[in-house]
Amino acid sequence: MRACPRRLAPLILCSLLLTGCMAAPPAGVVRDEPAGADALISADTDGLPEDSFKAALYFRLGDTGYLAAEEREISVRPDENPEKAVVQALLDGPAALSSSLTPLFPEGTEVMAVSRQEDILYITFNEALLGRYADEPGDLSQEPWKTESPLRRRLCMDSLTATLTEAGLCAGVQVLVFREQVQQNSMRLQAGYFDLSGDDTLLPALTRDESVLLTPHNAAQAILNAWMTRDWETLYLMTAAQGENGAREGEAAALEAFDAARALTGFVLTPGSVSLDGGTATVGADLTLLSQGGDEAVTGYPIRLIREKGIWKISYERLLALMQRE
Repeated sequence: MRACPRRLAPLILCSLLLTGCMAAPPAGVVRDEPAGADALISADTDGLPEDSFKAALYFRLGDTGYLAAEEREISVRPDENPEKAVVQALLDGPAALSSSLTPLFPEGTEVMAVSRQEDILYITFNEALLGRYADEPGDLSQEPWKTESPLRRRLCMDSLTATLTEAGLCAGVQVLVFREQVQQNSMRLQAGYFDLSGDDTLLPALTRDESVLLTPHNAAQAILNAWMTRDWETLYLMTAAQGENGAREGEAAALEAFDAARALTGFVLTPGSVSLDGGTATVGADLTLLSQGGDEAVTGYPIRLIREKGIWKISYERLLALMQRE
């Protein structure tokens, strides 16, 4: 017979005592002790072991408009639900080793409660969620902040929904904000959250947005967009530190090589596919390269990606071979 979960043990025991039932408690109520030991599980959950499971946590990749996943072992206390533990892990930010990933929640944001109604999670944050980020100026009407601030907040919500849906914990997320000093008709997140416009339109439950996730297709798109717009810093970020033939060049040398390469004027990508072992992916590309005689079309070029710490990237040598293609 399957044992009762430990956290239900105190409730079962109390029920037995209150009803006067003298039968032996079910398996799972009593600790697994040597014969003769009558110790019951304590109502104090501090000493109980934590459960854990793996989850993909989504954070922003550098300053790009994409989210990349970091696999994390999530610990769940006996008095905690897994949904809240995952949200707390997002608030804690990426691991120290994930130098290319950046956190998305404003400093001081706390998760106060998590509840469920069918397949929608209701997550209540404190008012810090609505605050400004530490590096934001007072005036957000000028570039780059006019674009950056709404993007940052949208990615913040997208990271929340992507993480929870990928873990199989919900189909959507209704975000609530508790404002201690403000009388609220509803705690639902308002449309003005994204651009700080004051728009009080209540937002429905948020759902997963695949367009901002760094899938193989989106990774190839980010690489080629960076090449086409000559955004060499982002392009270098999208190259693997360790390729098939060794480590990549230092950033200064790589940026110089990128600057001397041919220009990309257009491209079209296929959805791509992932290898059976999950370590590589290939995305087909039709490219238009600038040459001395005019534009040159390259059709069906296979862009091979490798997964580095959970992030799809291209090896430096493969990228340079493509950019210097004759």
